[in-house]
Amino acid sequence: MNGKSTPPQGVVGWETIVVLKQEEVPIRNGYDIGIGVAMATGSPMALGAIGEVTPPQVGTGGSGSFVFRRIETTQDLETELGIGADVSAGIGLFSASASLEFSKKCKVQSSSLTVLVSAVERHAFQQMDSPTMSEAAGKLTEEGKPLEEKFGEYFVRGINTGGRFFGVVRIDTKSVQSKMELHAALEGSYGPVSGEVRVNISEAMRKAEAHADAFILHDGGRIQTLPHSNDPVELTSQLYQAMDEWSATVKEDPVPFTVTLAPYSIALGPPPPNIADIEKQRRVLSRCAMLRSQMTDMLNLVEYALDPRHADEFESAPDGPDLAALRVALVSDLDVIEESASFAIENLKEARDPETYMRDIRGNADFRLTTLPANMPKQKAVKPSPAPAANAMPNLVGQLAQPVLDLLACINLEDVDHCLKMFADSAKALGIDSRALGDFFFVVLRSGVKPDIQGDPNRTGARIKGQFPPPGIPVEPLTVMRIEIE
Repeated sequence: MNGKSTPPQGVVGWETIVVLKQEEVPIRNGYDIGIGVAMATGSPMALGAIGEVTPPQVGTGGSGSFVFRRIETTQDLETELGIGADVSAGIGLFSASASLEFSKKCKVQSSSLTVLVSAVERHAFQQMDSPTMSEAAGKLTEEGKPLEEKFGEYFVRGINTGGRFFGVVRIDTKSVQSKMELHAALEGSYGPVSGEVRVNISEAMRKAEAHADAFILHDGGRIQTLPHSNDPVELTSQLYQAMDEWSATVKEDPVPFTVTLAPYSIALGPPPPNIADIEKQRRVLSRCAMLRSQMTDMLNLVEYALDPRHADEFESAPDGPDLAALRVALVSDLDVIEESASFAIENLKEARDPETYMRDIRGNADFRLTTLPANMPKQKAVKPSPAPAANAMPNLVGQLAQPVLDLLACINLEDVDHCLKMFADSAKALGIDSRALGDFFFVVLRSGVKPDIQGDPNRTGARIKGQFPPPGIPVEPLTVMRIEIE
């Protein structure tokens, strides 16, 4: 319900205040039709409204089909989960929930590619069509006392039964190029998930040369398969299996998963007497939630860059920041955001955003939230070339034949160090790394490879004119390696 009322004396900008309206939010423990709900915490309160509940309306929407999309920030994920500041109307943003913990666990950050597959099955919906105040709430109203302390600002008017499924895959790529190539391969699959899309996603994951982690959150239905494989293709298959298990069981095993919250004015109750303060508190809590999401993204990125498993993916500036100290600062800022949100919940009229809270309430006049410096380590632009296999054939064409064949003959009998010392002078004539060539000969000769020397290597100045296999191709065990002398 939207509208305006007479502005309280001294309130500036009254025309911008939005009166409380009906909202849909994820269900919490303790929610039931008629139960009051505190806006700031999302906590269930006393029974605030009563009325006849309509019979369940079956099949009111949501086909249970899956949609595939990219997630770029924690706030994107929270929006999909129904707990983002932009979709939750500021209700219970700082209360613990399975959805919030799931969002934290996914560790979304900008150097990785994160994708989401989700579905909603709305099995049935029921609500109070003509709610009225409960006896206790009505009595409090008659006495001219505010409802919020015992009954909150909202009551549960309706409940959706069915289920929802969220599968997040975070793909840790090795470079900006790798991430762009993977995004390009997946981009055509964003949207409804068909059999063809599943094949395309699996193929893109097969070519990704990246590490992937998968996370699942679901309401309703039953799942036995939890994706855990280190192989991206197998991990994707496990996710598909979990999706199929949920789809097959959610209709027979539905649960309440979202509720419709309504202000007491719908139940013929009075509007809150302090609507201006409530709206200010809502704005502050929404701001805190957005800052929390942004800080979480930054912290996830710093922790990713600090992880030894990902160190070679980044290029660091000589004057780059102390990442460990930056991590400590970001964790501290998240604590400040939580603290200022708690203060806003407990002190309605004094609600302040985190920076203002630290300056005005905590007395830290110069406080600023941390931002990432411009000289942060950058993810490498181009994916590194893979190291050649130990048995990959070097390019011998054009090399003087004598030093190559001397080294080959020696290593057929002795170790590499011995032969490099023995032929140190002649090896200087090689146009390639003598150590790398010696190591190659050692690997292939010890694997049963037979050299086939064609031509006269003893002719002064003779050079190699041909070889097999070609450069870069592995010389497989028990095969023949041919060297042609001009």
